[in-house]
Amino acid sequence: MKIGAARWLSLISYLGLIAWVMAWIVFLGDVPRERISLWLLLFVPPLLVPLRGVLYGRDKALIWAALIGLAYAVHGGVVAWSDPAQRWLGLIEAGLSLSYLVSASYFIRWRALAAAAV
Repeated sequence: MKIGAARWLSLISYLGLIAWVMAWIVFLGDVPRERISLWLLLFVPPLLVPLRGVLYGRDKALIWAALIGLAYAVHGGVVAWSDPAQRWLGLIEAGLSLSYLVSASYFIRWRALAAAAV
């Protein structure tokens, strides 16, 4: 039960982070219209690299996605700290990435413990 909950929370957090970064760049942030494509090319592909493995629940992909997600947690924290106008955007980004980090970590650990107990 808790393994499945951690799995679903990690998937929702990771896919939510991808959607949030794209929505922030395209709709919510103050990115100039002529630079939207550049920002999307800089911020979205790192999240897409381990996506297939994350969807299949592969441990290495989950770990790599967590490491990549740490950069987004730092980015969200820096934006929340330095830009009062976009503070809520940064807090949501940091929250999603940290939620993924914690839930993916518990998913990997609990699944390994369950496999060792069998």
